[in-house]
Amino acid sequence: MSKLFNFIKEKRKNIIIVLILLVCSIAIAIGVYSQITNQGKKHTENEQIEENYEDLKNSFQEIFTNSINIEATAKLDVNYDELVYTKYDIKEDKNGKYSVEAKIPAFKEESKVLKQVNKEIYNLFGKEILKIANNSKDFTIFNLKYVAYVNDNIVSLVILCTYKNGSNAQRRIIQTYNYNIDEDKLLSIDDIIQYKKLDKEKVQERINTEIEKANSVVKTISSQGYNVYLRNEESEIYKIENTANFFIGKNNYLYIVYAYGNNEYTSEIDLVIF
Repeated sequence: MSKLFNFIKEKRKNIIIVLILLVCSIAIAIGVYSQITNQGKKHTENEQIEENYEDLKNSFQEIFTNSINIEATAKLDVNYDELVYTKYDIKEDKNGKYSVEAKIPAFKEESKVLKQVNKEIYNLFGKEILKIANNSKDFTIFNLKYVAYVNDNIVSLVILCTYKNGSNAQRRIIQTYNYNIDEDKLLSIDDIIQYKKLDKEKVQERINTEIEKANSVVKTISSQGYNVYLRNEESEIYKIENTANFFIGKNNYLYIVYAYGNNEYTSEIDLVIF
């Protein structure tokens, strides 16, 4: 009887060991599969961006539809259509003085943060239109459009203004706002980098590379006698911590925007997309 008991006990012990090893093997296999799947997914997303990179840049002007786009990742418990709207719709031509066509957006839900955003948008663009109408000495063309995107709990509002005054070169001005609905706050570029789970150093490397490439192209054009906008590759504006304009757009892509017309008479824009 004792031998039988010991035999059963030994068998049970072996079965338990086998089961433990089996469970461990399954857990390891799941972990490896998950890692491979995530890496594959990330790799696929990166490949997709690379394949569409030039198309995304070339079609940038076309995204401004004066509407809000609800992306697949958006939360379903918020009425996003009520968040951003056209507050001022202005279309006026005065012969020999100006031509203005502007849809100025605003956030409808006016928390303390969003009231400040709406005030800033009006000060930047609404007051400029009044100045053109009242004081313009040279013929001025002013057009303004916008687009908004919702990804998860983030609303990104992007405003494009094209502005030509007299004989000065046309300017393209970009202004962006990224608002966290749940936390009622505007997001910094660091917040967005964390949201996208990007490596900050690699983001900086990509920015440097893209600006170098853009400058290389314009230097070639410049050498042929054309008047082009040359970038200062050493400028502080290209450091991540100084990045002013960025947004989360369609398919959750991060756009970093360098709109030189914000401060100078030029239409040149550089886009770095992740």
